[in-house]
Amino acid sequence: MKITNIAVFAAIAASTVALNAECAVEWRNLDSANYLAGRKASEGYLRGKVVLVNRWEVRDQQSLAMLPQIEQIWQSFKTKPFVVIGSRCKGRGSLDEITQIVKENGLTYPMYEDAGLAYGEPGFDKPPFIYVVDCTGKVIYRGTDERKATQAVVVALTDMAAPRNVGQWKKFLDFELKELPGHASVRLGEFREKFPEEAKKYDAAAAELAKVPQIKGLVELVKFARQAKDMRPFGEKQTAQRERFAKKLDRAIKKFAPLAQSSDPRVAQEAKNAIADLKWTRAGL
Repeated sequence: MKITNIAVFAAIAASTVALNAECAVEWRNLDSANYLAGRKASEGYLRGKVVLVNRWEVRDQQSLAMLPQIEQIWQSFKTKPFVVIGSRCKGRGSLDEITQIVKENGLTYPMYEDAGLAYGEPGFDKPPFIYVVDCTGKVIYRGTDERKATQAVVVALTDMAAPRNVGQWKKFLDFELKELPGHASVRLGEFREKFPEEAKKYDAAAAELAKVPQIKGLVELVKFARQAKDMRPFGEKQTAQRERFAKKLDRAIKKFAPLAQSSDPRVAQEAKNAIADLKWTRAGL
């Protein structure tokens, strides 16, 4: 990932605790050439999200039997910062067969050919195979048990939303300071309330974040997107509430659109991600 303001990045890195020097998490084959079905998910969109990758094969019966269960996991957590990637293993099977399988099983999550982590992907003997990556890019589950994979997703999402200790708070904060300035600003505010003394170590980082272009608007967008994703489905008789919420989403999408054109690539990408979530929420009303 390119950083346009080296001075800002250096100040942030110097003021936090032992930032990870490794590159940002990278994914492979999330492009139009490898897209098969479902919602599209770019590499940038996965940044800061919990990701479940399901490796499957068209003519493997165990793989096919697991597909509806993977869809259920997706449906259970799709309003959270979570994405399922259906990764079809290269080999037998035509696009027509894949399309039919997707239709028969009602699969809606992103489906790509041979997609996954570009580096550090767990090896496996044969499909089906699942692995779960937390929001910082760490593989936290690998195996064939969708129930254990679900548990890993729950833990990752819970820890992300409400870290259990100072160490976890710092882990997420250090990652977001490098990748997601809007989320980092929000988390810093929450961190100050819970651990005021520890938060003083991040004063320099907070000052530099305040200098990031359009940071106030980005923070507002991040908070609104979080609220929108947490909205529960409206009941059949709640037509008026649904319409009001739809209009609110439309106004927000228009209001925050300029952020996606920010000169800071981190701001632009984070804004694009949040706006994509708002549009998807809007389409589901």
